[in-house]
Amino acid sequence: MVPTMLKLRRALLCATVLVVGCGDEAPPTPAPAVPEEFDDPFADEAKAGDAKAEEKAEATAEAKAEPVVAQAVAAAAPVEPGVAGPGEASAGAPVEAAPASAVAETKPEAKAEGEKAATAKKVKPTSEAQPVPKDKSPTPAAPEPPVPADSPAPTPAAPPTPAPVATPTPAPAPAAPAQPEQNRFAGTFRYAGGEAQRQQLTDAIETTVSQLNALIRGIGRKRLTAANPIREQISFVVEGTKVTATFAAGRTISGTLGGPAVAWTADDGSPLTVAFSIVKGRLVMEFKADDGGRRSVFTLDDSGDKLTMSVTITSSRLDNPLKYALTYKRK
Repeated sequence: MVPTMLKLRRALLCATVLVVGCGDEAPPTPAPAVPEEFDDPFADEAKAGDAKAEEKAEATAEAKAEPVVAQAVAAAAPVEPGVAGPGEASAGAPVEAAPASAVAETKPEAKAEGEKAATAKKVKPTSEAQPVPKDKSPTPAAPEPPVPADSPAPTPAAPPTPAPVATPTPAPAPAAPAQPEQNRFAGTFRYAGGEAQRQQLTDAIETTVSQLNALIRGIGRKRLTAANPIREQISFVVEGTKVTATFAAGRTISGTLGGPAVAWTADDGSPLTVAFSIVKGRLVMEFKADDGGRRSVFTLDDSGDKLTMSVTITSSRLDNPLKYALTYKRK
C-alpha cells in the first residue's frame, strides 16, 4: 500500500508543478551524451552512488511535499458528488487552491532535485580530442565578373595560316639522245635562187675563163658551163652513216661519211671519185678528176628549211678557182 501511495504522490507532484507554474523556470540542462565506445572503469560505482543519492533526495522531497499534496489533489483531481476523500471538503463545497507559499516552497526543492539528477548523470569526459569531421563539400568556383551590356563583342581569333605546301619539282626529262648531224639533211629541196643566182653563175664563169689564152677561152667557157648546171631539185637519204644524193634522173651517188671515196662519172662521161664527210655540221662532197676537182658544201639554217650549196672548182689550167652559191628550200 505504501509504494502505491508514493507513486500517486509523485504523479500528483509533477502535475502540480506543471499546473501551477513550472513553465516559468528553464528546463534543466541535459547531460552531454557519452559515446558508446567510451569505456569508464568507474562508471558502475558512480551509477550505484547516484542511485542511492537519488532515492535519498526523493524521500526528502516527498516528506517536505506531504502538506501540499492534499491541496494539490483537491485542485487537480475532479471530485465526484457525494464522495469525500480524507481531508477533503464535503460535496458541493468549493475547493480552495493551495497557498502560494506552499507552491513557492516546492519550486526550490524541485529545482535542486533536477540539478542533483543532472549532476549524477555527468560522466568524466574523455581526455582524447574527438576528430572534427571535414567538410567534403566542393569549394564553389569564383563567379565570373559580369560583362557590361555595351561592351563590344570579342574579336574572333584569326584562323592559323596553313604552311605552304612545297610543290615537288618534277625530275627533268631525260635528254633525247643526240641525233646524228647528217639526219638534218634528209629530205628533198627545190631550187629557190631564181634568175639572180643564175646570172651570178654566168658572171662567175666569164671571170674565170678570162684568165685563159684567147685561143682556148671558148673551149674553157663551154666545159665549165656543162660541168656546173643548176639542178632544179636535190634529195638526200640518210641511213646511219650512209648518205645517198640524187641530183637529177639517173644522177645518184651513195657513200659513207668518213669512208673511202666512191667511183663515179661526170656529166660529160669523164671518170672521177666522190667522198662524203661532215665538217662542223655541214655535209661535204669531194669530187676529184685527173685535171682538177670540185667541192660542194651543203649548209642548213637553224630552221632546217633553207639549204645553201657552195661550190668551188679547181683546175691546173686556172690561176683562180671558180666559186658560186645556190639556194634551195625544203620541199
